[in-house]
Amino acid sequence: MLHAQKIATLFNLFQHSQGRMLSATLLLGLLTALTSAAQAPFVDVSNELDIWTDHTGGYLGAGLSMADFNSDGLDDLSIAHHMGELHFYMGDGVGFTPYDMELPDYPNEAKCILWADVDNDGDQDLFITYRLAANKLYINQGDLIMTDVSAECGIDQTMRRSYGACFGDYDNDGLLDLFIANYVSGQDPPFNEFYRNLGGGNFEEVTFDFPMGEPLHQNFQGQWVDFDEDGLLDLNLIRDRLCFENKYYKQTEAGNFFNDAPDMGLDYSINAMCTATTDFDRDNDQDLYISAGLFEGNHFAVNDGTGVFELHNPVEGDSLTVNLTSWAGTWFDMDNDGWEDLHVCTGFSTYTIWPGVFENYPYIPDKFFHNEGGVFYEDASGFFDVAALSFAAVTGDYNLDGFPDLVNNHVGVYAQVLKAIPNDNGWIKIRLEGTVSNRDGIGAKIRVYRNGLLGYHMTTCGENYLGQNSRWEHFGLGLATGIDSITVHWPSGILDKYYNLQPNQSLVFLEGEGESGPNPCALGACSGCTYPEACNFDSSATEEDGSCDFSCLIQQWACGDGLIWDEAIAQCVPSCSADLNGDEMVGVEDLLLLLQAFGVPCPD
Repeated sequence: MLHAQKIATLFNLFQHSQGRMLSATLLLGLLTALTSAAQAPFVDVSNELDIWTDHTGGYLGAGLSMADFNSDGLDDLSIAHHMGELHFYMGDGVGFTPYDMELPDYPNEAKCILWADVDNDGDQDLFITYRLAANKLYINQGDLIMTDVSAECGIDQTMRRSYGACFGDYDNDGLLDLFIANYVSGQDPPFNEFYRNLGGGNFEEVTFDFPMGEPLHQNFQGQWVDFDEDGLLDLNLIRDRLCFENKYYKQTEAGNFFNDAPDMGLDYSINAMCTATTDFDRDNDQDLYISAGLFEGNHFAVNDGTGVFELHNPVEGDSLTVNLTSWAGTWFDMDNDGWEDLHVCTGFSTYTIWPGVFENYPYIPDKFFHNEGGVFYEDASGFFDVAALSFAAVTGDYNLDGFPDLVNNHVGVYAQVLKAIPNDNGWIKIRLEGTVSNRDGIGAKIRVYRNGLLGYHMTTCGENYLGQNSRWEHFGLGLATGIDSITVHWPSGILDKYYNLQPNQSLVFLEGEGESGPNPCALGACSGCTYPEACNFDSSATEEDGSCDFSCLIQQWACGDGLIWDEAIAQCVPSCSADLNGDEMVGVEDLLLLLQAFGVPCPD
């Protein structure tokens, strides 16, 4: 997006001030938004961190996790390998140190790798899916002493083509249940796998008690979600090949499931590889991004608030389209402006043999889309210029600076690590510990408020293609100087509320410890955004706090050369009212003239 277009927005705000003076804080925020897009959002630190993977072959990638496996509060790395090796790296707040988990050799193609407290004993257990081999469950006996319980835990040990897996407590008994997506063909058992957790690391298969047991083919991933916000976990299932429709197994109050995808607008027949959810537009519901194949393109479905979806209708200049074979889609707020951005892995559907693979397939860079107030723009800053083919990527804050970093298990000898570049925006990180609900708090809904909703996350385990993000739920706060409240709606039904929190801290919330009651801001004077043209203008605020957000005015920045945004008709119109120096262009010189006039009261 051209700087001139953003500059025009600044002029419009200035021209329509109607006698009011823009505060220094507001102008600084706008100038920061203007300049921040000009710099690369990450710096590649792969070489200095030296995360050795030797992922140089295999079929359709290998898994990756950034979950804290030793429960010290720091993000760790767990990396699957096409020859069955599992690489573990313990985070130290600066980088990573290799760690030997002393697991037995299992020379098969490892896929999804997930950490979760399946027995609710306070430590993290390990589950791995395998292609052409039985899946594995290791129970943590404490201090990372891992015991292989695969043969006796109740999880079927028949060889399958397993890919994605996800944990979620579908029956709200406080125990994490397990769904496994199998990429089956004619010679394989024609079903996925669904297991109910019995406690103590034991499961019983319930696949054929529900519609998930119907003959399904070529599934890469399922994800536990609650798109209609009824408090019951549903299963969103994506399927490869144009002849297979995606499924959405909606749970009833009686604990049964039925396929509701047609009525929800989710019955797409595409080469679906990954499903990833977020509230991209901060309207208090979960939206859905599905990566797909070369010809049909990726699908971005927007929730209308009731669990019914329509494909995203972009404004001019806005696009999430990726007409490439794509895999993991990873949502995270890379610049902490309060809007979730998207990284998309690109690869191809064949065996990968490195480095000769690049002789047969052109290098295709990954995609990154910057969310500016609910409108997306592709960032081509050049930070994905390393020749790599990507399948799985995850996010977390490995260096504790409050900005989410990205790790990519791409084809090659070393993992790609992209470190976020900090700015002045604030953040908050939240980790949950259940007492009545499952210990990890998976399935809980976290909402952060500052003069309205700043962010909404539902905690998941198995959130994208072969990937697991950090257990810390990360929220960017923009320039907000405080947080009005945070609510946590636990799977048990318990609602915890926390008030008047400061940004830039990591918080652990224990289920049931929060307060309950009215927002203190409703009882008296509160600070907030007092500038009427801001997106988050608070008419009840009595004190300016510097939190004003102008990101919803992104439509103004979409105007091309020779056009400006006409506020009265909400359209781009031929005009050059922002051309202060008379050269028939809107440029830096005009901005300088504006700055010279800054602080001069406008006439009535």
